[in-house]
Amino acid sequence: MRTGARPVAPCRIADNGRVPPQPTDVVDRAGVDRADAGPTDAGRGDVPPSARVGVLTDLRAHVERVRLPLDVPGAPQLRALREELLTQIDTRLLPRLREPAAPAVVVLAGSSGVGKSTLLNSVVGADVSAAGVLRPTTRRAVLAVHPDDAAALRANPLAGQVDVVTDDVVPAGLALLDAPDMDSVHAEHRVTAAALLDAADLWVFVTTAARYGDALPWRLLTRAEEQGVATAVVLNRVPARVLAEVRRDLLSRMAALGLGSAPLFLVPDAGPHEGPLDPAAVAELGGWLSLVAGRHQLAGIVRRTDRGALTGMADQLLALAAGVEAQVDATAELRAAAADAASAGALAVADAIREGRAADGAPTTRWLALTSTGGPLAPVVAGARVRAGWRGRALADRSAAARAAGVEAAAEVEAVLGDALRAAAAAALAAWQPVRLGAQRLGGPAAPTSALGAVPSAGSRAAGAVQAWRDRVLADAAPLAPRVARVMDAESLAALVVAAAAGLRGASVAVGTTLGDDGAALVERARADLLGRAGEAVRGAVQPYLDALDPPAPELAAALRLRAADLREQA
Repeated sequence: MRTGARPVAPCRIADNGRVPPQPTDVVDRAGVDRADAGPTDAGRGDVPPSARVGVLTDLRAHVERVRLPLDVPGAPQLRALREELLTQIDTRLLPRLREPAAPAVVVLAGSSGVGKSTLLNSVVGADVSAAGVLRPTTRRAVLAVHPDDAAALRANPLAGQVDVVTDDVVPAGLALLDAPDMDSVHAEHRVTAAALLDAADLWVFVTTAARYGDALPWRLLTRAEEQGVATAVVLNRVPARVLAEVRRDLLSRMAALGLGSAPLFLVPDAGPHEGPLDPAAVAELGGWLSLVAGRHQLAGIVRRTDRGALTGMADQLLALAAGVEAQVDATAELRAAAADAASAGALAVADAIREGRAADGAPTTRWLALTSTGGPLAPVVAGARVRAGWRGRALADRSAAARAAGVEAAAEVEAVLGDALRAAAAAALAAWQPVRLGAQRLGGPAAPTSALGAVPSAGSRAAGAVQAWRDRVLADAAPLAPRVARVMDAESLAALVVAAAAGLRGASVAVGTTLGDDGAALVERARADLLGRAGEAVRGAVQPYLDALDPPAPELAAALRLRAADLREQA
């Protein structure tokens, strides 16, 4: 350090502003138990690094498999937790095990404008991080490291996320990281800052006398305490007139949070200025960093943070396991809701056809006109002898009338089926609305997009199903057409069968009169085929909702609980 001050103990500033020396309290105030300060740790020494690497590698694979697509209660928080776990494993725990000689990462974190970059430059005595009035000043994280430690960082994924600056003023064994603002106006900066905290061995929170009461510093400190991370607090820009009052209040808040033993550094307000602070203003902080860079003290900090991380991760894995089970349960409920919607829709269509409601209205009116006295289909219904007529005109009229009746009946069937499809999709959507697919909002039942993708409309589905049914009826009727050649052609016979299967009673009579028992059997087959196609179409209307579901494997919850138990043994 180029501060010109010898390393001093991390002690509290007394009410009169004097700094009483307390050299024997150095390690404790670094947040490290005295038992951790030695070169070995009985709690972890029995587990070889290779075994820990295997446990963490398997654990990472399980966490990577966790998907939480449904917005059940707590899902957004668990998604963030999943990312935190992966970051801790990838950028701190595994790299530390694979490269024990790598420097400990110390992150300077805090809100915008609290002076993190200026503090870092002042402590190391060199301009390693840009500082200024423009916000955000730190647009990309800066990692300052001693040249001797640079090689050990190259394999760490963290090196690819930051600008690495080497300078021999940085204490060997430490990597000082100036993180972007936690409250940056840029969302990507906030995400990066949070990820860098998860990669750190030691958190140094920087705030000011004017802002230490804000919610953000205490939210971050709470997170550090929950994760068992070694922590220090820097209160920057403290006016002399409020020093004692602010100090007492801050210490009280830290004690209530369980951080009573965390080092607290107060940096006096230097007023408007440019460039680094006076070396005396940061001598205590710089001395403490030099002190904790010692081999035994640093090993203790890293061990404590690792133990805290593993213990915290065990609890987090249990929370993820519960989240997986909640996703599986919610998926089962949604599948059941979709099945119920499909069943209800198919039943509605079947009832309408069996009860003849699909033939009400226009088909019945048209049929009465076609079969009344003098109508082209009157002889067919009456069973009278029909003749070809002059130059086949009577045959053509009967065929046209039969096709018209079939078209009217098919249109009503299509309308009934379309209503059932819309109702089924609406019922599925209603079940989906409380539990959306992630942060994506589902569209309407006619064309739900985003998570569901492009879905054909109910009208087009119904039209396609009815047309396929009419084609099938024509294929079944064609072999019987020669028997009624004097009465009508094959297409007209199929049209009468369509009207009869749709529930038009008069058409059933006409087909039976024309073909006898074969005609009745043809109508029944057509009706059964229609019911089957209608049910398939209704199920197809809700299938996009089912296809959009991608829950985690149910057995993953048990695997996460097993890994949590492994971590507790490692901690």
